[in-house]
Amino acid sequence: MKMVIADDEMIERKAMKKFLEEKFPEIEAAGEASNGRRAIELADELLPDMMIMDINMPGINGLEAIKTIRRRHPSIKFILVSAYDSFEYAKEAMKEGVKEYILKPSAKEETIEAVTRVWKEIKEEKSEKKRNDDSLHIMAKENFLLKLLQNQGNEGLIRMQKQLYPKMKSGYFMVIEGAFVPQLEEIELFLKQHSPFSFLITTQQPHMIVFLVSETRNLKPAALNLARKLTYAYEGRIWAGIGNAYPSLKDFYKSYQEALQALRILRKDKQAHYGFLSAEKDSKVMDEDELRQHLLMGDFASSWQIIQQYLYEMNKIHQLELSIKIRGWLETEGIEMGDLHVPTNLSEWKHFIQYSCLCIQQVLEAYAPIKRAQGYIQSHYHEGITLEQVADYVELSPTYFTKLFKEMTGKTFIDYVTDIRLSRAKTLLRRNRYSLKEISFMVGYKDPNYFSRVFKKQFKLSPRQFQKEILKK
Repeated sequence: MKMVIADDEMIERKAMKKFLEEKFPEIEAAGEASNGRRAIELADELLPDMMIMDINMPGINGLEAIKTIRRRHPSIKFILVSAYDSFEYAKEAMKEGVKEYILKPSAKEETIEAVTRVWKEIKEEKSEKKRNDDSLHIMAKENFLLKLLQNQGNEGLIRMQKQLYPKMKSGYFMVIEGAFVPQLEEIELFLKQHSPFSFLITTQQPHMIVFLVSETRNLKPAALNLARKLTYAYEGRIWAGIGNAYPSLKDFYKSYQEALQALRILRKDKQAHYGFLSAEKDSKVMDEDELRQHLLMGDFASSWQIIQQYLYEMNKIHQLELSIKIRGWLETEGIEMGDLHVPTNLSEWKHFIQYSCLCIQQVLEAYAPIKRAQGYIQSHYHEGITLEQVADYVELSPTYFTKLFKEMTGKTFIDYVTDIRLSRAKTLLRRNRYSLKEISFMVGYKDPNYFSRVFKKQFKLSPRQFQKEILKK
């Protein structure tokens, strides 16, 4: 917040500036004026929020300067300072909208209170203005999207686009539908976190409609990647049809129609959950489930054989979609493929599939000892097994085994063993055939009291309380 101090006495100005900067660090004393004319010039140059104005200055006095400044900048607030306790001065000052009237010499508390009151008023007005501006901006965006959906491509809409999205190079629609319909706020939050584009969103049952704005022209890879993340986030319970991107406002309605048509084809064919509307339809349909099965086994020969059969007949959009799907499958296995690379010819596709299978093989090789460890734990959980014992069984060092086990299972060794033991304990408690001591020994705990504490910590009920709850049902 900026302030200008106008007083013909330099010592008074400097003292006031120092005092205010100490008491109000959020207020910047941006300028000083020794007369009314300079005060008017500083008001034009700096556009301060507040001015402290002495009445008695040479040439143009404080009140005359305030009159001139208010005509040009009505939002500036004024605190008038005077050495004369005159009702006429105060009356005239009030006419000019002066907020506070301070007498020289003034008590510091009086100055602080006056500045605080004006400062609070400025803050409240700014907050109100921002709320109004935000509300108008939201309404303008909603109106813009509505006009796009109604195909109202007139000059007014062009002006709106330039005001709202001055850097826009292209735009496209995505239409979402599903048996499970997420809340609009959920999708909006997801897009805020993951979308590389600005967006507008609305609901027209049964569809959720998103218009995305890009500052580039080549956005198909990013558009597909966004749709993939969205459908994966909702575990395939929604579909997302994507319209082509266009640079011209008059073609955006066409993108909306393409997104609708793409959505209908996706739901009908049941081959994928997202994609563009293709200009041509493949004469054959690839069995993606079979490809995914071979790929996630690291079987390059079978995966490449499947892709080769269809690659020549797939257009560029389908190839792009397939490469992004494969990346998605790998990501679900915890494999990051780095920057998006879209294969464009047979050689690149072969390398892409080879690399994908190699990554899977490495994961499977790393996972093999953990699979063996899990099998060992399942067979020996009732014994006093230790991490060192299991690590030795799978021929890994305890340190590396600890790290790998947590990465692969998402749990520490102790937590994993505890979960298995307590799961078995719950089964035995439900049967109601054994004593608590017997159950404790059967699941690997030699101390029944310790077993009870572990069980209660996990399930918020003691074994006895758990058993009583079960028997009530």
